Amino acid sequence: MNKKTKIIILISLCILIAIIGIYFLFPKGSNTQNIYVQKVSTIIGSSNTENRYSGVVESSETVDINSDGNKSITEMYVEAGQKVRKGDKLFSYDTTEASNSIAQKKLDIEAQNNEIAAQNNTIEDYKAELNRGADKVEIQARINDASYAIRQAQNTIKATQTEIDQLNKQIKNSTVLSTIDGIIKEVNKDGGTDESGNKKPLVSITQTSDFRVKGSISEMGSISEGTNVIVRSRINEDQIYKGTVTKVETEPQSNSNNNVYGNDSNESASKYPFYVTLDNNKGLKLGQHVYIEVDNGQSTKKKGIWLDASFIVSDDNGNSYVWVSEKGKLTKRKVELGKTDEETSTTKIKSGLSEDDYIAWADNTYKEGMKTTTEYQTETDGDANAS
Repeated sequence: MNKKTKIIILISLCILIAIIGIYFLFPKGSNTQNIYVQKVSTIIGSSNTENRYSGVVESSETVDINSDGNKSITEMYVEAGQKVRKGDKLFSYDTTEASNSIAQKKLDIEAQNNEIAAQNNTIEDYKAELNRGADKVEIQARINDASYAIRQAQNTIKATQTEIDQLNKQIKNSTVLSTIDGIIKEVNKDGGTDESGNKKPLVSITQTSDFRVKGSISEMGSISEGTNVIVRSRINEDQIYKGTVTKVETEPQSNSNNNVYGNDSNESASKYPFYVTLDNNKGLKLGQHVYIEVDNGQSTKKKGIWLDASFIVSDDNGNSYVWVSEKGKLTKRKVELGKTDEETSTTKIKSGLSEDDYIAWADNTYKEGMKTTTEYQTETDGDANAS
């Protein structure tokens, strides 16, 4: 065998070895795409976590009380953080000036009454002169002048009495009372302005008898006014409250510490506050942190495994199966179906699947032997580690 023939044989052997290697590394039916699978217990136990948002319990109402700039405050009865009930005293205005003014006005009324008495005496004198034969035209003119002076004095007395009544009302209302049950949010006796440059209220009260929940959603979210939601305690997720989204802000909040989950997890997206009115708030506390979920009926737990229709495939022979991950490879497994809940579009799996299995959404392009992963991938993601 000559040298040229040996080289040809050697090259042929290398090509054959490479082909065999590729066959074993990438067997028939394999695919470089990793199929995303989820644990069954996760799917049926918290099927709504992809639409879960963080929230905080806050007051439905905040009452701001501004001071009268023309009055000075003599005493504050409350401080920030203090609980108050409707009718409790908040602060009092100085009534010294009003009291002094009332005293002066009473003297003015007394002077006007004296003027009226004097004018009445003058009129009696004029009438006596008429009886003695004085000029009737001249005397009548003087009586008319005196009567006019009396009417002026009477009008002055009425106006002054009205001013006294108003001052008495000021004194009576000089102590400002709380109009709601709540907690004093802030007291600004020295004035000042907020971050927007608006004048701060003298006293701000946060209502404690009625709560709402504030959440935030990104531009990619699916919350809108009228959406029915479930509010879930972070400490005990079985403690739930039902409510309705009553408002979604159109302007994004500047800074938000709320963590958003699932479809709303893009930290760079703008966050828009939304508000939930609760059917009841018994057991909730002001400032408590909660989860907010779109209400898809997940609060009603069913026994057994109930899968969404998107996981189940039926063939032409009437058999049903799901795609299951076994040792990191996709396998088609036959399952026995039970009842279907039309409201939630879920079907009970009677046999063939356990809560510890990992399954994929149904797709007619899947083939057995495909690699699986528990890390969700987009088209631009790199290969993930197979499960």
